[in-house]
Amino acid sequence: MKKTLIALAASAGVLLGGMAQAAELRDQHPDFYVVKKGDTLWDISAMFLTDPWLWPEIWQANPQVDNPHLIFPGDVLTLVYVDGQPRLVRGNTLPNGTVKLTPRPRVLSEGDAITTIPLEIIKPFLVNSLIVGPEDFDAAPYVVANDGEHLITGAGDRVYVRGAGTDTANAFGFYRKGEIYRDPETGEVLGQEARYLANGNVDTQGDPAAVSLEESVMEVLVGDFAFPRIQEPLRPVFVPRAPDRDVETSLISVYGGVTQIGQYNVVVLNKGANAGMEPGHVLTVYRRGEVVHDRVATKRNKEGAFKEFWKSVSGKGGESVKLPDEEAGTLMIFRTFDKVSLALVMNATRPIHLLDKARTP
Repeated sequence: MKKTLIALAASAGVLLGGMAQAAELRDQHPDFYVVKKGDTLWDISAMFLTDPWLWPEIWQANPQVDNPHLIFPGDVLTLVYVDGQPRLVRGNTLPNGTVKLTPRPRVLSEGDAITTIPLEIIKPFLVNSLIVGPEDFDAAPYVVANDGEHLITGAGDRVYVRGAGTDTANAFGFYRKGEIYRDPETGEVLGQEARYLANGNVDTQGDPAAVSLEESVMEVLVGDFAFPRIQEPLRPVFVPRAPDRDVETSLISVYGGVTQIGQYNVVVLNKGANAGMEPGHVLTVYRRGEVVHDRVATKRNKEGAFKEFWKSVSGKGGESVKLPDEEAGTLMIFRTFDKVSLALVMNATRPIHLLDKARTP
């Protein structure tokens, strides 16, 4: 039988804006775990809890884990009971009393701590992704020429940016028009993807400004757009939590060109900061129930021989019935724009598709 952990009162630093919920231990949970390089807080929590995103409920009151984001490879996490309630304790002694030794003192920085979710997957979207209004392209600076009359330009080359004015930014990201995001129900334009091409630093201020490309994933062409560069962010710290109200949003796009969405795919949701979405919000994904024809109901409710004959020859063999939506996985929002959000699918119990719904757990 599952052992229920009673949720503690939400603290401002952990569950700010979230609703306190009960966390349940998995039936086959371990008694301890030694943290390994490459682990995430979500992965470790999934070993102990049925809902991994509720990890603050067993770590938030633990004096030995003041900041659960500062857990390092080699740490031993042990499941103990405090006042009858399960807690995870960090230490260097295994449950059998064995003292875990290391050949030399470890010097670890905050950057060595394990992350909440796989940072290497979302980092490009934290740094380079950009969603703007379609009208923003009309006023954006653009590449007017490149140095050396190359047809295409990449890292190590120089381009000239016009339209930024004489007092330009110190760095630019270069983009091309991408997908237009629309609300699936209202048709409202929510934004347009700016497809990332490259970034560079300004060598010479002016209009046009001379910019040396430092990194590129695609060639930069004359006419491509330049937006002030989003500098490398600080190490992100995500606190998984449910929104503080009932939310329903749709998956309107997926990066990578896939049709069936699975674990660690990045998706676009049709609600953003304007609708109260925040990084760290966790939502449950529901696969849309299919619409099927109920031939049995038609047969049991005959309305005349001619109508039955017409149905048989027209192929309309019964009334339409929508099957129920079914839970398909969990996602976590990691970046928001005004009207859309980017989220990472943390787990998928069945295939997820575009226009599936995501709701408050």
